[in-house]
Amino acid sequence: MSLSRRLESCSLERITKMKDVVMQEIDRIDHQLVEQEKELGEMIETVETVSLSKRHGQYELSLDKAESQIARLNDEKEKLQDKVRIIEQARQKKHLMDEQARVLGSVARVRAKDLIIFFLILFLIAILAVDFLGVGATGTGAIAKAEVVEGRLHRINVLNGGQGYERVNIHIVDAVGSGALVSGQVVEGKLTQADVIHLGEHYENPVVEIEPHFSVGTLWIFWIIDVICCTLFMANFFFEHRLAASKKWYWKNNWIDFITSIPLPPVQVIAASGDIGIVRLGRLLRAVRILRALRLFRIALFFWRGMDHLSTTLDVRLLKRSLLYGMLSLVFGAFIFMGLERMESGSGFWASLWWSFTTLVTGGYADIHNPETASGKILTVFLVITGMVLVGVFTATLTSILVSDEDSLKVEELEEQVGIVTKIQEDVKDVNERLDRLEGTIREIRDAVKTPEN
Repeated sequence: MSLSRRLESCSLERITKMKDVVMQEIDRIDHQLVEQEKELGEMIETVETVSLSKRHGQYELSLDKAESQIARLNDEKEKLQDKVRIIEQARQKKHLMDEQARVLGSVARVRAKDLIIFFLILFLIAILAVDFLGVGATGTGAIAKAEVVEGRLHRINVLNGGQGYERVNIHIVDAVGSGALVSGQVVEGKLTQADVIHLGEHYENPVVEIEPHFSVGTLWIFWIIDVICCTLFMANFFFEHRLAASKKWYWKNNWIDFITSIPLPPVQVIAASGDIGIVRLGRLLRAVRILRALRLFRIALFFWRGMDHLSTTLDVRLLKRSLLYGMLSLVFGAFIFMGLERMESGSGFWASLWWSFTTLVTGGYADIHNPETASGKILTVFLVITGMVLVGVFTATLTSILVSDEDSLKVEELEEQVGIVTKIQEDVKDVNERLDRLEGTIREIRDAVKTPEN
């Protein structure tokens, strides 16, 4: 059973006392370290203290012994400092929970509030997924071709307007070029015109991808839902912030929740005006896209922080680390591979991301993309080895988590048995002491009886 799980059932006063006790021990170790360092300094300057001894089958100089003692004290200090961090985290959370229970009336109401926030997050995930992926949007058949002049997107020619569209998202895919922004106009379900908002640069053979999307009215509904949810998240943030014992601790652990709870208008609504003056808003549109991606990151972060909640019942720190390193390797591997291999038009970042995923998890498939450059091959080897390690760690940790409850029960049983044995030993010791006192009393009585006879 992890320390954080045990601390969850402790009172705030006990947790505070535990922190004080551990801090006192750290202070004692610091004092010992100062003394040991002083003794080591004196030992270095003198020759009388030079000695050689054999311990556990190994020869050890007096200087080695002093350094090993300092290393041992530093290790003990680091372990206690880790324990202090865990205790302090639990103390802050416990204080926040108690304060919320005081304001709301009970712990059950606090948990109900957190449960409502949780379901709102799930609901917002669904809305963002529908908005981001265009799930359920109607329309098909539109075809367009891009014209490039000196590496810049000059014009989009609509070859076929398709049918059934409400709105469209137009993406320009190129192996080298980037930065172009295009807004499409739909009339009576057909794509009639595509306006180039930003020309981009370095384009060679761009491919126009047309995806159906929702009407402006539907997007505004999504945005209103987003605003309502974000308002509730922000209210919960400031409510907990006001009750937190340490404002600094709360900001440190929850600042991203504040930033990502700021609602933003949909990019498609901004680009829907079709006004030529919006060309000057190209950089603003890219900034909005980044912030929208940050909104998605906030949702991912919620599940990540949900694992923090899970860690109160299970030790998932190693599992979180393996997932984090896996995601970093996945994304950075995709970017680097795309740059090294210069993948052909139509198979840019997303194809690189899929290649990176298959390479990291399964060792890769040569039919997806077989690296041709030496750097690409080295990257492939690195991702394969990284994937083997991370998948192994993830599997082992997950297995450990699944059997951790059984192990915890066994440990608790052993601890209980050890406690029983210890109590028996103490009882036996107490009985022996009583017998010794009884024997002493008997001897005194015998001596007292013999004395009058003499």
